Amino acid sequence: MSRRLAMPTLAIAWLALSGSAVAADSAPSGHMVVVAQDGSGAYREIQAAIDDAKAGDTIFIKAGHYREDVVVHSKDRLFRIGKWPYGANEIEVRDLTIAENGGLAVGIFNGSRILLSNIRARGLLYVQQAKAVRIEKSLLGDSETTGVSFVDAQGELIDSEVRDNDYGVTIAGQSNVRVEGNVIANNRYDAVVVQAGAKGTVLRNRLVKNGGTIAVQDGAQVEQADNVLANAP
Repeated sequence: MSRRLAMPTLAIAWLALSGSAVAADSAPSGHMVVVAQDGSGAYREIQAAIDDAKAGDTIFIKAGHYREDVVVHSKDRLFRIGKWPYGANEIEVRDLTIAENGGLAVGIFNGSRILLSNIRARGLLYVQQAKAVRIEKSLLGDSETTGVSFVDAQGELIDSEVRDNDYGVTIAGQSNVRVEGNVIANNRYDAVVVQAGAKGTVLRNRLVKNGGTIAVQDGAQVEQADNVLANAP
């Protein structure tokens, strides 16, 4: 199935897609590649640009509506948006708007050192068996299940909004996740759920008009402080 990517100006930058690892905050050593539907860039389609990308390249996508299921594949380190992902390392994705496909908007699996910043995702954002995942300054929601789900993962959700789901944020399995400074609003059930066996740090969030607040199951370890219940964001 194809999926609509409705986006403003977008930049996807990844480091060390193949070869030796590069620190996440290092400057890219590759090239800037432009995707534009009007033909003013090197590519008209996101997938074609990704398929040709080399380690350290930055893909800059001009504003437009791209109807694609975007996958990075056949490389040593992989990233996938939509459906089930296959792993990623040393990747940054910024300023992207994603419409879900089959309920899943973004999937991160078996990856490490991944940054999602200023993402607008409609549908589930799912992180499984990944480490050092940071999601920041993003608007996430409109999922029929959970806005953001961590399973056997390590990461943080910072300064974002998670709204209009069944559950806001769920932390499950052997996860260790920090949830800090977010607005979690208008979720049918609990704003945050930490399941048995998982660890969570839940600090300074605004919980607005949810069906529940912070649910901690027996066997979970949670530090929580300075979370505020509010009637409006």
